Amino acid sequence: MALRLVDRLLNLLIAIGYFAISGIGILYFLINEKFEWIPETAIELMRDKDLIERPEAKRCADCHKAIYDSWKKSRHSISWTSETYLEASENHTKEKCLACHIPESVTGEKPQPRLDRRDEGIHCISCHFINNKMNGPYDLVAPPHPTYRNSEYVRSSFCGSCHQKTYKEWKTTTTEDTCQHCHMPRVRARLTQKFGLNLLHKKKWVGDHRFLHGEISEKDILMEASFQENFFNVSLLNKTVPHNLPTADNGDPRLYLYIKFFNHAGETVDNAKEIIAPQQETALPYKIKLHYRYRLFDKIAYAEIQLQYKPAWSKEKEPVLIKTVHQ
Repeated sequence: MALRLVDRLLNLLIAIGYFAISGIGILYFLINEKFEWIPETAIELMRDKDLIERPEAKRCADCHKAIYDSWKKSRHSISWTSETYLEASENHTKEKCLACHIPESVTGEKPQPRLDRRDEGIHCISCHFINNKMNGPYDLVAPPHPTYRNSEYVRSSFCGSCHQKTYKEWKTTTTEDTCQHCHMPRVRARLTQKFGLNLLHKKKWVGDHRFLHGEISEKDILMEASFQENFFNVSLLNKTVPHNLPTADNGDPRLYLYIKFFNHAGETVDNAKEIIAPQQETALPYKIKLHYRYRLFDKIAYAEIQLQYKPAWSKEKEPVLIKTVHQ
């Protein structure tokens, strides 16, 4: 009798365990996929009111620490304080720069500049706080603040709010890759790291909020060069980047093409230089070959070509391609 009783108790406990696990699984599914059943009044009780009063970025980090840490490493986070911007804007006096360096709300149109927390540059609220809700690419329940699924976050037009020139260049291409595809590569991760809330949602595709600036390498640019009678010909082709290379609305990133010509004794007898830059309207368009032709007045044995890249925020040049061409 005692053994039977023990067996029944064990079976009962196992059954209760199964029901509990199933219940948790169903609840988890309902919260993630079918959360409309949750009473709005219940969610309102859990709201943090300060989150709909345009909080500072550090406040967002209380929950979204991983995204915040990535953003802190981005150029967006120092769009108002960087030395490059201070110099280019003549110590913040150029009004045309304000809208995109300290935007109030980015909605797909050119934004208005804000008056508060300017040192945070383009911060969380700039891009995610619209109509008193936290906007993003997902439809989900978030007890601390109201949310709204906005499909603009996966479209290049959203980035075009400020990067207007680059967006227009991208539109002339036939690529399906968006700005986000290259500059915010996604990984499966939790949207929030705060204990308790991090268990509320399953992992989702989360974009890299460092807003990566792609490195330019020989895989991106095809260089061809040859001697032809009394001329030396060079061509450059932007193979992989679906906008002009380099690109910028107001910054001044540059590619430098350096050519040195040598005689048979290995002495430099001539040289040439090209500046390839958006502000000079000489940048490399996507998949359109540009040609450079140089007349030779001396007997040349060979030429050395270097292509170097200087980002808008740096004074240093990075090597991209080096090539030697013999007669």
